[in-house]
Amino acid sequence: MKKLSIPVVPHVLGNKQFIKLWLSQLLTITGLNIVNFVLLLQLFNKTNSTLAASFLWIAYSIPILLVGPFASTVADIVNRKKLLVITTLLQSLTILLFLFTGDRYFLLYTILFVYSLISQFYLPSESATLPALVTKEELPEANGLFLLTKQAGMLIGFGSAGFLSKYLGFHPTLILCSILLAIACISVASLPKMSHQRRLDIETDLTQFFSKVLDGYRYIKNNKQILYPILLVAGGEIIMYIIAINIPALVKELLNIAVEDAALYIIIPALVGAMLGVYIFPKILRKQIRKILIIRTAILGLALCFLAIGVFLPLVPLEIRPFLLPIICFMTGISFVGVQIPSQTLMQEVTPPDMMGRLWGNLWFLMTIATIIPMFLSASITEVLGAHTFFALLGGIISMVYLMTLSKIHIDHLPKQ
Repeated sequence: MKKLSIPVVPHVLGNKQFIKLWLSQLLTITGLNIVNFVLLLQLFNKTNSTLAASFLWIAYSIPILLVGPFASTVADIVNRKKLLVITTLLQSLTILLFLFTGDRYFLLYTILFVYSLISQFYLPSESATLPALVTKEELPEANGLFLLTKQAGMLIGFGSAGFLSKYLGFHPTLILCSILLAIACISVASLPKMSHQRRLDIETDLTQFFSKVLDGYRYIKNNKQILYPILLVAGGEIIMYIIAINIPALVKELLNIAVEDAALYIIIPALVGAMLGVYIFPKILRKQIRKILIIRTAILGLALCFLAIGVFLPLVPLEIRPFLLPIICFMTGISFVGVQIPSQTLMQEVTPPDMMGRLWGNLWFLMTIATIIPMFLSASITEVLGAHTFFALLGGIISMVYLMTLSKIHIDHLPKQ
């Protein structure tokens, strides 16, 4: 009998063209996350203002609203290889401009705006290039590796930013990130040429984009089963961005340590908890436990974690807090994933295939808009009343959401699964 050979690695890893694009993705995502968090730490250290730090998000978000609706069209009308090379090269050079900002904060925001603007053209070009480099059989593996790399890049970027800033310094860290993007540029420079497919029609593309957004809105409005899962997914993402802006103030206020050490006490424990959640919750879902029960329990866990940070930790002696905060953040990571995975699964189960792209593809656009006001509000609360007050209020709001999930009127709108 012929012995079957079982591959231990995905077949797509034997595709050299895919490896080039994959390497570019890893370096780009890692560099972006390091830059964003290092800028946040630097700005907070100089201004001691969460409100000033929140403007980083605004500066990064505006290009998403301005060019996001038709940026993907550009990937269809130009040579994608050239677009990847140009955007990664410009990103590498733009990072170096941060070296000359000094205390000119408006200049820093402007450069971040330009960096984000360039990124909006890289991301859809990368996504459009992937199917052209792999076979139909390799595409699922390639997509899975890209998703894994996105999470790994965030882990490496946020987890290492504080250490790099502390031990290398602000300027050397930025130079390192610029080098990472330069390597990404070299990596995609050897990809095969991919020519344009159609002409640019901005009016038509914008009309089609917003038409799809409206179609998704109408579908959500008329189908309550999708409304609550999508609110939970979007709400979780919004909370994650808001918390990121408030991390430096929280570390300084509760632990009285350098904000560069935030990764050790908050980010890494939370990400480890999230990774554990990614492992355990799919197993729990396969046991046919109702998703609403998992979601409800995870929401309660989030509420208790935030209340512990905002109400309990300030009452604990300072020397004990560094041991308790990582544990709470670890549980927060698990709880966050406990809400997101079942909610996303519900969305996928109750959404028709022809509507899936419209909901998922445009969700980021709506979340960007929805984040702006809460971002300013949370920063203002932290600025005036302290980070612990913000987390206490956040815990109270999530507690109210938990009580809403106990209401039969809301449970009836969710699938009996």
